[in-house]
Amino acid sequence: MERTLLLLLLLAPAAAGATEADAGYRGIPGGPFRSSVRFEQTSATQDVAAFSLMARPVSNAQFAAFLARNPQWRRDRVPAIFSSPGYLGHWALPDAPGEGLDPQAPVTHVNWYAADAYCRADQARLPTFLEWEYAAAADATRRDARGDHAWRLRQVNDGTPRAPDAAAGAPANAYGVHGLHGAYWEWSEDFASLLADSDRRGQEDGDALRYCGASAMAFNDPGDYGVVKRFVLLSALPPGATLGNLGFRCARSQP
Repeated sequence: MERTLLLLLLLAPAAAGATEADAGYRGIPGGPFRSSVRFEQTSATQDVAAFSLMARPVSNAQFAAFLARNPQWRRDRVPAIFSSPGYLGHWALPDAPGEGLDPQAPVTHVNWYAADAYCRADQARLPTFLEWEYAAAADATRRDARGDHAWRLRQVNDGTPRAPDAAAGAPANAYGVHGLHGAYWEWSEDFASLLADSDRRGQEDGDALRYCGASAMAFNDPGDYGVVKRFVLLSALPPGATLGNLGFRCARSQP
């Protein structure tokens, strides 16, 4: 019964159609990529298919508009199965951030369920961790700037707005995407199921495993602290978790 309810509630917003975020997607051409994260029995280099990614994370204003169209995701109406204590708890109202928050700042204190529902309503999805890492490897001119030690140090921050890419006016990377290394971290579609051959999603217990981060893994490059920190954080979170520096952006697969 709970599994049926989960599917119905997550899929229901999809009929709402595209939102005002449509113009905010940027195309990311695919290609071979050596991830900093290596899982058991996977090759160091993986092929990333072309996809589109939102140029900026979803804002408070955009999420408020989503709630207006899908009020079942308001903090005072969200079903208990998708609820969490901190969900939008910093907003002044159940359906609006209030004057104390910047409407254009990334929305935070949103759990994975709500982030996934927002993207579905936008005829999109959350990016996989590999897609996020692929896009985040670019600087303003290079699609893979990870060989530049000085650039990589920019990824190592303590989650405060002092981080170089956190400023609203920070330049876009080579794909036209902003803020991937700022103070705001982001949910991924597979945040806690980054499994390789041990991934049994789709079997009878697949729903439970989707939120289980147990996996044999290592790092191709432990020095890539920005990616390592995000991977460790996301893989340790349950889907109902909310954090003050954790937001999201949506992605779309390309034909």
